[in-house]
Amino acid sequence: MKLRVQTILAILTFGLGSTAAWAFPFGPPNGFTIAPGDKPGIACTQCHAGTPLNGGGGSVRVAFANGLTYAPGQAQTFTVIINDAVAATYGFEMSARLESGLSTQQAGSFTPAANQKVVCSDNTLEPAGGCGGNGIQWIEHTQPSLTNTISVQWTPPAAGAGNVHLYVSANATNGDNTPRGDHIYAADYVLTPASNATTGVPTVTGIFNAASGASTLEAGSWVTIIGTNFASASNTWDSAIVNNVLPTTLGGVTVAIDGRPAPINFVNQTQINALVPATATLGSVSVVVSNGTGSSQPATATLATAAPGLFTFPQSQGRYPAAVVMDSATSYEYLAPAGSLGASVQSRPAKAGDTVLIFGTAFGPTTTPLNPEMIAAVAYPLAHTGADIRAPLAQVAIGGQPATVLFCGIVSPGTYQINATLPAGVPTGDQALQVTLLSGPSVPQTVFIPVQ
Repeated sequence: MKLRVQTILAILTFGLGSTAAWAFPFGPPNGFTIAPGDKPGIACTQCHAGTPLNGGGGSVRVAFANGLTYAPGQAQTFTVIINDAVAATYGFEMSARLESGLSTQQAGSFTPAANQKVVCSDNTLEPAGGCGGNGIQWIEHTQPSLTNTISVQWTPPAAGAGNVHLYVSANATNGDNTPRGDHIYAADYVLTPASNATTGVPTVTGIFNAASGASTLEAGSWVTIIGTNFASASNTWDSAIVNNVLPTTLGGVTVAIDGRPAPINFVNQTQINALVPATATLGSVSVVVSNGTGSSQPATATLATAAPGLFTFPQSQGRYPAAVVMDSATSYEYLAPAGSLGASVQSRPAKAGDTVLIFGTAFGPTTTPLNPEMIAAVAYPLAHTGADIRAPLAQVAIGGQPATVLFCGIVSPGTYQINATLPAGVPTGDQALQVTLLSGPSVPQTVFIPVQ
C-alpha cells in the first residue's frame, strides 16, 4: 500500500498577460470548461477576474438521479447546483466527452431547455443535424439564472462507447454585468455505462493515505487503492500527460472519488496510486474503480482538512523518510545511509547545520489552492489556521531537539515539502523525526533521520 520507489524518487526530483472582456449574460463562448482542449485549470476565470478558479468560497456540483452510471441511449436529467453565499445570478457551461478522446470526441448529446442553448466548436448554435467536425458541443445559459439549481438534459451515447467524462463550469455573479468580482467554479465527473457483468469487475479492498498508510485522506493528496481486477498490465502516467493535464484514465481504468475523476499515477491489476480530486466534502466519500468490464461496488474513504503523512523509502522497511540533504544551494543527495538505496543512487546521512528537504502528503490547506489535475512546480506555504500569523506552520524535532523550519507547504500536486536545518548537538546515528503541524495533527509514523 505504498508508492513504488520509482514514484518516490520522481516525486523528490519533481518537487525540487490577462485579457479584458465583458461579462456574458447570454452565454459564454464555447470551450470554457476544464475539459482537455478547453481551459483546464482556467475555465471562465480567463475573463471573469477577482478570484482564482474555485476560490470564491463556494462550489458547483452535479446531482445525478441515476448515480454515476448511464443507460446507453436513454435520456437523463442532471441538476447543476451552484453554492455561493453572495451571488446575485448564476450561469453555466457543460460538455460531455468520451474517455477515448477527452479533447476530440463528443459523448452523447444535450437537449436545451428554456434559457439554454447548445453551441458547436465554431460557436454557432447546434443545427438540426448536430454539430459538424468532431461533434463537440457545449450546453450553456442564454439568460442569467435567478436560482442556483439548473436542470440539464443529456442523452448518452450508444452501447460500447465506454466511460463518459462530464465537465461543468459555473459563474456565481455579483449582478453588475461586468467580469469583475464574479466567482467561477468548476467540477468534473466520470459516468460509467451500466453493466451486467459478473466476472472481471474491479473490487476495492483497501484505501490508504499513500504516505502514512492511514485511512484518512485529504482532497488533493496521494492515495493508494488496492483490490483486484483493476488493469490487465502495469502502467504509469509518464506518457499520458498531455498539455500539463494529468490523466484520469490509465490502462483503461478510472477512479471516481466523491463522484469526481482522480488523476492516476500508476495502475496494475491490484494497486492504483492516484491523487484525490478537489472536493469540499469532509467525512465519508465514495470510491469507485471502473474499467472496460464494469465498475466496483462503492467503497468508502474518509476525507479531512489535513491527514499528514511522510513518504518513506521502501528500503529498510520504511525506516527513513523520503528526503534529500542539500550539498549546496543547487545540489543534493538522498537522505539515507550511504548505499542503502542501491549502488546507482547517491545517498548520505545529514550532519548538524545541514538543510534537509522532507516530503509528504495531506498537510492541509495552502495559501493558494493547487489544482490536483494539472502539473505544477510551486512553493505555496500552508495557510495559517490561527490568529497569530507569526506562529510556525510546523514544528520539527530530530532526536528530540527542535530543528529550524525554513518552509512548509505544497510543491507539486499532492506533494508537500518541509525544509528544516538540523540543530547543533544532534547525536550521530538514526534519530527519531517528529513533525507536528500548526493546525494540530502530527505525523503518525515512526521514522528516523540518519545523522553522521
